[in-house]
Amino acid sequence: MHPRNRYQDKHDFPALIAREPRLGEYLVTTPAGRSLDFSKREALVLLNRALLRRDYGLTHWDLPEGHLVPPIPGRLDYIHALADLTGEPGRVLDIGTGASLIYPILGVVEYRWDFVASDISARAVKVATAIATMNPVLKRRVDVRLQPEPSRFFTNVIRPGERFGATLCNPPFYESREAAVAAGKKKWRKLGREDNGLSFGGSDTELWTAGGEQQFLRNMIRESHAFGDRVGWFTTLVSKKGYLQAAKADLERLRAAEVRVLPMEQGNKRSRMLAWRFR
Repeated sequence: MHPRNRYQDKHDFPALIAREPRLGEYLVTTPAGRSLDFSKREALVLLNRALLRRDYGLTHWDLPEGHLVPPIPGRLDYIHALADLTGEPGRVLDIGTGASLIYPILGVVEYRWDFVASDISARAVKVATAIATMNPVLKRRVDVRLQPEPSRFFTNVIRPGERFGATLCNPPFYESREAAVAAGKKKWRKLGREDNGLSFGGSDTELWTAGGEQQFLRNMIRESHAFGDRVGWFTTLVSKKGYLQAAKADLERLRAAEVRVLPMEQGNKRSRMLAWRFR
């Protein structure tokens, strides 16, 4: 976990329940003490809402069924890593923000960055826009935009004359809905539970994309070249180390000025941030 991450310690559930009383319905007793039933989507939504109320000053955060529930500590690590890389990016573009709007929320409150947040889902844009407009702390700092072409990343979203200090993205992992369901079932079998495979939440656009994550990354890299003079750093999470070789080869062919890979770890989960720039 990043040293500046505010969630180094275990959650103070009594304090969080005071913010969100229904959270108490999902507390369970484990050998290590009281914890949350993390297998229940509603428990995760309530936990996030309590954290966002207590730590980020939000008064409204609603996440309808069918949208991915983001683990806030992990998302916060990406924001801190981006701050380490860029210093003060000023304005940040979030590609695929999702209904939760989680990265702009964290970036605005932690660092006072301004955001443009895009998504290909009209439903996600509607929910994210409500979050951005109904919370005073986010007003005039987050602009949510619909990407009308699902195969595009920066085209249509970056407007004439706009510049960004950095972009960020958390790509879909899977190449099909069937692969996402199978991965979900495997996850729950390891935990000794039966599940339909998608109880961790997530819409189709959040979970899978044609060609999977690796093709998604390569397409993003290729399109980024046309916007190299308008973006300081392009960044994305990469779930598997093996995907980096093809990504680096593409960036070398495009003559990127600099490429960096920053490791990120939380518990047993390992990921990395790939960053590149053309100027």
